[in-house]
Amino acid sequence: MIEELKKRFNPQAAKDVSATFMFSVKGDSGATQWLTKINNGTCEFVPVNGAPTAKPDCTISVNADDLDMIMSGRMSAMTAALSGVLSIDGELGLAMQLVPIFFGQQASLF
Repeated sequence: MIEELKKRFNPQAAKDVSATFMFSVKGDSGATQWLTKINNGTCEFVPVNGAPTAKPDCTISVNADDLDMIMSGRMSAMTAALSGVLSIDGELGLAMQLVPIFFGQQASLF
């Protein structure tokens, strides 16, 4: 999933964003965490093993199957968040900025 997010990253949509996000994706083999640093059109994904070295501005937790549904457009991020499938800890406004950055045409889905 992270590789797909890397491919989808839109630097133009992220040109005025400077924030650190934690993606926590739970699956059958456990949870993986990625610290994602977006800074004025650049994006870096850093795997986290143990405690993160930086405090994220926003943490997003989701099951791998549900993330697949969001990424494929079968479920909107807004529906996922409202139903509790996707949880957001931190600034909701920052989480909403991720939609145009990673989903472009699907931005209206949030």
